[in-house]
Amino acid sequence: MTTRKHLVALLALGVSLLFAGSASAAFPNFSDCPRSNPEVLTCADIQSTTGSLEIKGFTVPLGESLEIRGGINAETRRFIPPAGTTGFFSRAIRIPGGILGIEFPIPGNAVLAIAQLAGPTSAVAIEIGIPITTISIPVKVKLENPILGSSCYIGTNSEPSRVNLTTGTTSPPPPNRPISGSIGEIRELEEVSPPILELIGTTSVDNAFAVPGASGCGLFGIVDPLVNLRLKLPSAAGNNTMIVRNNVAFQAAR
Repeated sequence: MTTRKHLVALLALGVSLLFAGSASAAFPNFSDCPRSNPEVLTCADIQSTTGSLEIKGFTVPLGESLEIRGGINAETRRFIPPAGTTGFFSRAIRIPGGILGIEFPIPGNAVLAIAQLAGPTSAVAIEIGIPITTISIPVKVKLENPILGSSCYIGTNSEPSRVNLTTGTTSPPPPNRPISGSIGEIRELEEVSPPILELIGTTSVDNAFAVPGASGCGLFGIVDPLVNLRLKLPSAAGNNTMIVRNNVAFQAAR
């Protein structure tokens, strides 16, 4: 695999993996839903099962990695995370081949992609609906490697990738064309109180987002042009596609 492919893989995995802890093994998991917060009307647990990210024609599988967990105010769409967290949880993944694309323990080759919320959690919006559920997330991706330094980012708080994943139909600029997600299988668990609504196998899509360029890579950003060249960044809206399959659960907070 080429260096460009590995860098694209880093970005793709970063968008999918919003590192803030450990993903839960159980589904659904409402154990830390902030029910005592009067703003929280609904507890939510969203766990990805598979998916892909395409940047200018190059497709990277995303896999089972992301969990978004916390409370929602259904009236304002505001997301309220569990205390002491951002509400984003995932399993850490080391990128095979590192930055050089070589499966050999070369010093400085290992790379870790860490996607972060670009701004406060109030910037996250989740709209619950059947058949359309939407998750809107501003993301920046940190690339960690000795060569890239400790401040290498794709996107910033002021210029993030704004991903709007929907089970409905997108309206992207060209050359992309509209694509549609799906709500999956609807289940209602009435044996618990309050009842739990599960959406199994939803498909959430977005192909209208832009991917910003790199900044802070290497000493004084000297490696920025290399990262941008390898990833063909910045990548304008209409050239990128993200498809994520999830299991989703909602429960009234009280």
